Amino acid sequence: MEPDKLVSALEGVATRLGIPVRYEPMGNSSLQARPSGGLVRLRGKLLILIDEALGPSDRAAILAKALGTFDLDRIYLPPFVRAAIRKGGNRDVLEPRPLARTRRRPPEPEK
Repeated sequence: MEPDKLVSALEGVATRLGIPVRYEPMGNSSLQARPSGGLVRLRGKLLILIDEALGPSDRAAILAKALGTFDLDRIYLPPFVRAAIRKGGNRDVLEPRPLARTRRRPPEPEK
């Protein structure tokens, strides 16, 4: 799944839950070890706040982690969206991985 499409799908889940998603500048995020953003409570209302400088993979990870705190069992979610949320936004899971390669073993000599 492309990160842009996953971000759009996760934003849709947040909208269905009534949680706004805002992208705001958060300073120099290149100096931080982790992506900036997450679920916050502002004036008593929930909000997902994300650094606008982040790429789609980081945005998807933050959204998935934030949405993972809610009970989503009663909402239909496409399998790839549900899997991303269950993984808690682990960025390694959201990144596409190359297919595994196997080595062919030489035939063993007959005895």
